[in-house]
Amino acid sequence: MKVGFILMVTIGVLMSLWVGWGTYVIYGIERPQYEVVERLDKKVEVRQYGQQTWISTVGTTDNASFSVLASYIFGNNKEGQNVAMTAPVITDGTMSFILPAALSEDSAPTPNGQPIEFTTVAPRQVAALKFSWMTGSKRVKKKTEELLSVLRERGIQTQGEPFLMRYNDPWTPPFMRRNEVGIVIASSPVVN
Repeated sequence: MKVGFILMVTIGVLMSLWVGWGTYVIYGIERPQYEVVERLDKKVEVRQYGQQTWISTVGTTDNASFSVLASYIFGNNKEGQNVAMTAPVITDGTMSFILPAALSEDSAPTPNGQPIEFTTVAPRQVAALKFSWMTGSKRVKKKTEELLSVLRERGIQTQGEPFLMRYNDPWTPPFMRRNEVGIVIASSPVVN
């Protein structure tokens, strides 16, 4: 009886710490600001984003790409400067990190030989569908099809390919994770 109680308390403490970590990650990392322009249904919204600076790389796997970008932001750059992690991490064949709003391509540290490309992303409207839990390829494909179906039903034209946005680290409890699939809206007006 005593062992069972201690085990239950231990599990409860560990679960609390895990959920606490997930909460910290959710609220402790800079994210790009956006304005919701329109809600298309309970899962899909159209957002207006401002200009952003992205760093991107192409690796053989997500882990390889993440390692290249992480090495840069964790100080392996010519200036030896750490750059704050932001969310989401964006994947669409390449992997991209959004630099903190205070940095631009001109003010960001110089890569130290890593295959990193800087891109200034113009203001744009993005249709996004939120979901939680994991981001396996089948699940992402299903969520992408849901997003594109909603857009087709409403006659909304898109531009480019859909992309995945992951907001949490791998240690965040799956039920607390925020993931999204998104796509740029074609010829979208910029809302100021």
